[in-house]
Amino acid sequence: MMIQNTGRDPVSPADEPSDDLQDIRTWFTEFLSRPHPDLGREGSVCPFVEPALRAGSLTLEIIDYDTAGGWTGIADAMRRQLDSYAGHGWPEGKESISSLVTALRDMPGHHWPLLDEAQRRVKGEAVHRGLMIGQFHPRCPEPSAWNASFAVSRAPRPLFAIRRMALHDILFLHDDPGLFAAYDRRFGDQYSDARSAAHLPRRFVQLHEAARTRGSAKTEYIDYQSIDILLSLQHPRTGHPAEMTFYLIGQAKELLFKLVYEEVSAARLSLVVDQADEASWNLHRAAAGLGLLARTWDVLATISPAEFDAFREQLGSASGIDSYMYRMLEFSLGRKSEAMARRHADVGGVAESVHRALYRSSLYDEALGLLHRRGVLPGDTSDGARDADAVRRAWARVYQEHGPASDLFRLGETLMDVAHAFGRWRSLHLLLVERTIGNKPGTGGTTGVDWLRRSAEHRFFPELWEARSVLPTGAPPWWGGGAGNPLHTRREATA
Repeated sequence: MMIQNTGRDPVSPADEPSDDLQDIRTWFTEFLSRPHPDLGREGSVCPFVEPALRAGSLTLEIIDYDTAGGWTGIADAMRRQLDSYAGHGWPEGKESISSLVTALRDMPGHHWPLLDEAQRRVKGEAVHRGLMIGQFHPRCPEPSAWNASFAVSRAPRPLFAIRRMALHDILFLHDDPGLFAAYDRRFGDQYSDARSAAHLPRRFVQLHEAARTRGSAKTEYIDYQSIDILLSLQHPRTGHPAEMTFYLIGQAKELLFKLVYEEVSAARLSLVVDQADEASWNLHRAAAGLGLLARTWDVLATISPAEFDAFREQLGSASGIDSYMYRMLEFSLGRKSEAMARRHADVGGVAESVHRALYRSSLYDEALGLLHRRGVLPGDTSDGARDADAVRRAWARVYQEHGPASDLFRLGETLMDVAHAFGRWRSLHLLLVERTIGNKPGTGGTTGVDWLRRSAEHRFFPELWEARSVLPTGAPPWWGGGAGNPLHTRREATA
């Protein structure tokens, strides 16, 4: 076993406190290299340590722990050691059992959980390099893959170990699609070959098949909601904690865009068959979804400008302007733009959906078609052309003559709920960006706040908004205030 010191103030192995080194040596030889009754399988606790010790391919390095660095400092040290491992001159023919163990000198016990977090953040980077990284300390919660009640990763000192990925790592990589893909690229052929697979432990084969088919869900809930896949899709590019918040909220927004889009699409189809109330119900839900979208800005507002600047450059040209789900939602509501659709023209599997959303009738087109069929709006609007003044008067007529007992009145109000919620979402977006980056240019080629301000001024269903300006002052004819009042009648019916 080679011992090196790589701290900021290196000392020789002889100067290292003997109990530190002896504790680790004893852990190697008396625990990791031997069987344990609670392990859950035969063989030594770690199958790599004893042969690595014999081959001289286990290196122990000791580095100073940076108390002020937090888990990000540990993660940076892990990344440096990944590079060091890759460039290390391991004994020829022993690369598969070569290990680099790094102990953290003077790490306070209450900081040990930071080692767990750093490993969680760096694990994916290691796996994609064909390596495995594990953390160990006296209170490490990691269980044995064969017996969950056995805390196999408890070591006398805080440290982490790097080694090459091995066949048995299916035990640790099967539950994450991205990590499993890296494993499968290296070892998948051993599972696909029937003769090779016959000699593999049955559990390995079962885990590989479950991961390959994504049938590894442990409960119906996980399976139904694809929770294991959903929660494996977060891959921030820095270790800054605020980036994960930014990343997750971005994904949540995309899911909510889809929710609203699906409800708007359902409402559109209801209008096609003259079912105004069914459409209103879908739009009621769409407006609620937009309300949730508005709350996402509250979460992002907790990211200070300094925190955002810490990872902003990693976004490159990535921008919400290229959200195709958002663009399809805008198209479905009636704000069509061939220029915006062209941004997705070369994106496989996306361009077709965006094209359909752009060229099929919008929700508003179908709402006006219903007004025409009901005799409220003169002139056929099925070709997409419309007289804005006539549409404005038609909506004013709905409000003046029909009242809340009319499905057309309720349709108008739920359309306004959606338009109002969308406008509020955009306005809050503008405020959030101005609060976070000021007047800096936006990503994706936009001018930032100026571009958002112009966007926030847009209103869906413009004639529906304008109808408010042409309604006469005073109570409408349908408002009787007594038994004939439709609102009064509805209240009595529900009393």
